[in-house]
Amino acid sequence: MGKSTLVNRLAGREVLHTAEIRSDGRGRHTTTHRELVPLDSGALLIDTPGMRELQLWAGEEVLDSTFAEIAELAGECRFSDCSHEHEPGCAVKTAISDGSLPAERFASYRKLQREMRALEIRKDARLKAESRKEMRRSARRRRTSSY
Repeated sequence: MGKSTLVNRLAGREVLHTAEIRSDGRGRHTTTHRELVPLDSGALLIDTPGMRELQLWAGEEVLDSTFAEIAELAGECRFSDCSHEHEPGCAVKTAISDGSLPAERFASYRKLQREMRALEIRKDARLKAESRKEMRRSARRRRTSSY
């Protein structure tokens, strides 16, 4: 990711060890510990080893404020519980169709929505059990509909 290189650039000098990029164009993991780096400006930076995963720690209200245009459009949908998939009178689907809402933006919204739901399920035993039941029901429906 080049975090140590970025720290060095911001510091204006080599503060942290970095490695050359590999022949295939990918970087090398060189940071093995966390380090607090004070900058001349008074700012503090933390250099950390590479991360495999970042998780969301926000709720639905943050999603709505981040994607305010989608939340506003959803308020104009014909049905208050619109899933923005198949319902008639869906303002979100209309906006995607007419180009006023980029499909990629809505896809990002959906992806974050799914990630937040997955995090909720991992934290809540009841939701985890319900999710497993729903997955079994879906699998059963797929098996029976293929006959």
